[in-house]
Amino acid sequence: MASDEKAQGKRLKISHAQQITMLEVLGASLVLGTCMVISLFLIKYINFNTKIISAKSEAISAYDQTLRNVGVCVDKDRNGKLSDSEIDNCQPNEVKLEDVSGSLRDKVLTTMAVNEELESVARGQNENCYDEDGKRIDFNKLYAESTDEEKRREYLQSAKICSALRVIPDALPAQMNTEALMASLNQLFILSGREPERLSPRDDLVSSDVEGVEVIPVSLAVEGTGAEVVSTLDKIERSIRQFDMTSATIEWTTRGISLQASANAYYLSPMDGLETTKTIYASEKARNAK
Repeated sequence: MASDEKAQGKRLKISHAQQITMLEVLGASLVLGTCMVISLFLIKYINFNTKIISAKSEAISAYDQTLRNVGVCVDKDRNGKLSDSEIDNCQPNEVKLEDVSGSLRDKVLTTMAVNEELESVARGQNENCYDEDGKRIDFNKLYAESTDEEKRREYLQSAKICSALRVIPDALPAQMNTEALMASLNQLFILSGREPERLSPRDDLVSSDVEGVEVIPVSLAVEGTGAEVVSTLDKIERSIRQFDMTSATIEWTTRGISLQASANAYYLSPMDGLETTKTIYASEKARNAK
């Protein structure tokens, strides 16, 4: 009996030890499992935040590059990027052209503004562009030398008006101005030595095939000899502003030819800065579940 009791006691001790061991193993497994879950979560969290930080860095870099390409802010320390301070203190009207060499601003005001080919197609000169001696005023120089922001803004506007750049808004205005269009067409008739029989805008709803370009439909009528009508059409064709004849009716009269025509003129539709939105997904599974 004594040996049986001893054996029973040993079994009880072993069973108790096994229970403790199993509990320890279970506890360790739970701790290990929890650590693995937390570790996986932290890894995914870090990866996701890395993607966000990377996307933000790309957006900041693109914004920085755009500002420097356009030439509205100056990279004062010449390190190839704009600091937060340089962006906060950016004053576009105070930028000197020599400080933004190679930018769009520099190319427009120092290259396009003196382009002889653009200048050659201008129909007239603005008397405010010349001094009392008839010499063209160098508004770019005045702009660079001035320290008054209001004057700099005035000189910058005059530099655009008094240079070959004025041809660009003349050819494709940035807004719809039917009255100015009618005046422009009337001037073409005057240059051709003819009075229009009819000159008016049309109410047709016409759209352009080019995105960002809108249409002003007009109708016109002219009567005269064949040479006179052709001369008028030639003046319209040679205009720096585009006029597309969409339909025309020609009749022979006692005076020669009567032309009734419909045409389209163009202008730029309002444009805002392009804004894009980028969505960052933690995984392909999250992207597909969208």
